[in-house]
Amino acid sequence: MKRLIWNLRDELKLLLLLVVTATPLSAGLWLRRWLLPRFLGRFGGNGLVQAGLRVTNPERIVIGDHCNFGQNVFITGGGGVTIGNWVGLGPDVKIWSVNHRFDDPGRPWQLQGWDMREVIIEDDVWLGANVFVMPGVTIGRGAIVSAGSVVNKSIPAFALVAGNPARVVGWRQHPDVSASPDLPRRPVTSEPEVPA
Repeated sequence: MKRLIWNLRDELKLLLLLVVTATPLSAGLWLRRWLLPRFLGRFGGNGLVQAGLRVTNPERIVIGDHCNFGQNVFITGGGGVTIGNWVGLGPDVKIWSVNHRFDDPGRPWQLQGWDMREVIIEDDVWLGANVFVMPGVTIGRGAIVSAGSVVNKSIPAFALVAGNPARVVGWRQHPDVSASPDLPRRPVTSEPEVPA
């Protein structure tokens, strides 16, 4: 009986979360800002979450301050998801920390269980619309991921990435500069520098 009551409590909590995340317009923004901290492992201050957020294992999801999530973001939190400060997620971004196991070809994949690996998204990251982040990935500080990319490997800090699979196509700041805090920080441009 006690287990039934706990299961019912959990189901009602998830149902309320579904209603909160589906509520549109400014009422929904207000509800999410007020109630998400009660559902998630952490939900930082000054966050903006558009309608349609879907999460599994919300207690394993940590979201920093000043984050902005577009519509229909989907986060599977079973393996743990940590999102830093000032992170932007475009519409329909998917962050997976859980995947099916399929190592044994002699056994149906549906019977092989789950592979759970933490996803870490550091500060000042922007994921464009429809980005898919796979389990076990770390996206470094300041990285920007182009719309529609599939991120199946970790991304270095300040990288610009695109594609399926995602690959580095440029830099917001060259890695040599970001590795050494004493060097001057200037953005990398597509035009070569002309000596004065």
